[in-house]
Amino acid sequence: MRFDLKLFQKGLILVLVPIVFELIFVVCLATLLKQAEEGMIKENHSRAVVTTAHDLQKIFYDAGAQLSFYRMTRDEAFMKRYYAAINKKIPEHLKKMQAMMQDEEFERVAYDKISLATQGGVEELERCRTRLEEGARQFFIVESRVSLEKLLHCLDDLIQEEKDVQDKAPAAQSAARRTVVYFLFAGVAFSVFLGILMALFFNSDIINRVKIMIANTRRVVKHEPLLPRVSGKDEIAQLDSVFHEMSDALDEASRYKQEVLAMVSHDLRSPLMSVQMSLAMLNSGALGDLSAGASKEAAVAEKNASRLIKMINDLLDVERLESGRFELELKQGDLVEIIDRAVANIDALARARNITLKTPDESVSADFDADRMEQIFTNILTNAIKFSPEDGEVSVSVEKGENSVEVRIADRGPGVPAEKRETIFERFRQTGSDREAEKGGSGLGLAIVRALVIEHRGTISVEDNPGGGSVFVVRVPRV
Repeated sequence: MRFDLKLFQKGLILVLVPIVFELIFVVCLATLLKQAEEGMIKENHSRAVVTTAHDLQKIFYDAGAQLSFYRMTRDEAFMKRYYAAINKKIPEHLKKMQAMMQDEEFERVAYDKISLATQGGVEELERCRTRLEEGARQFFIVESRVSLEKLLHCLDDLIQEEKDVQDKAPAAQSAARRTVVYFLFAGVAFSVFLGILMALFFNSDIINRVKIMIANTRRVVKHEPLLPRVSGKDEIAQLDSVFHEMSDALDEASRYKQEVLAMVSHDLRSPLMSVQMSLAMLNSGALGDLSAGASKEAAVAEKNASRLIKMINDLLDVERLESGRFELELKQGDLVEIIDRAVANIDALARARNITLKTPDESVSADFDADRMEQIFTNILTNAIKFSPEDGEVSVSVEKGENSVEVRIADRGPGVPAEKRETIFERFRQTGSDREAEKGGSGLGLAIVRALVIEHRGTISVEDNPGGGSVFVVRVPRV
């Protein structure tokens, strides 16, 4: 199942869902911590109630002791302490206990009992004080003890209940801590799992579609049919749609190019070859003698026709190489023999410029297409002769490596600037020198050379000639 969301919406979901989960996690954790805190507060509250109950017990014992000391010494200081306990300390502690004992039901019930017992205990102490002032020597009568023991019994019951609460508190707090720890681990694990799950859910779809687009880019280069359009309505789907439209436009342009090349091949090359043959016949005198001026013009026309035919052939070769319709017939052979054939092709041009050609003697075996390898060396040697000064020298040498054969063609021309050594192998790219413009090159020869060398699984480069000029280095694999 795929959601038709934009990339920024998917990214927003990837961010917001973990944030929402983390907020829920924090709220739950805060609730657990609050419960643990309430347990601690409850324990501390219980301790405070017990302390207040003990204090109230102590005050009653102290009040009775003050009356006893007064009976024995008749010192008014003891009576003042008695009144302070009865009129101030006991009411203050009762009020404090009332404020503390309102949350739990058993504490409210206990407080009511303690309040009544305290009132009764105070009344009994006051009766004892009255009898003491009347001169009685025995004032702790049985009724008085019963009332005080009732108060003390109520306080003891409260203290016991509060101690029960305190005894349960450590176990409850330990359980709360364990719950918090388990919840933390579970929350972290679930958060990681959720993040991975969402990343896989969204990214797998995105990555798969991006892979389809990458595969389509390679198919465009190889002129293969594209994979089906990716689904969805996000930016990737839009980009893929534009890519398909671009590919369709390229296919249409390629079709037009094929039509143009077909027209060039059949409608231009054939008439030009016919014109060239006619001019050659005129030049040779087969159709009658021409005047010197006419013969000169016919020679120029024949030369220009030859140049046009070569340019058309170069264009067709480049198109076949780029479209992958150029197949080589690789066979084992002698590379030096092919060099000699290329030298023979341009021998007339070399003699016209009085250029000396030096070739290797030792044979070297390699796998190559003989016709295309001859075309490679012919193009390079033609360039070398064109740009070499008259009475100059072009040398060809062969060096055998462990896995390749290196052919070096050196001239004494103006050389190739360092910044142009890569671009000169591109179509219609030249060094831009004035001498090159004079030679009238089409800018396709070296592009065809590099394409053919690559088809042979080799490389081509340009170096400086130590004695001036350039060295074209062709490397092809050995047998």
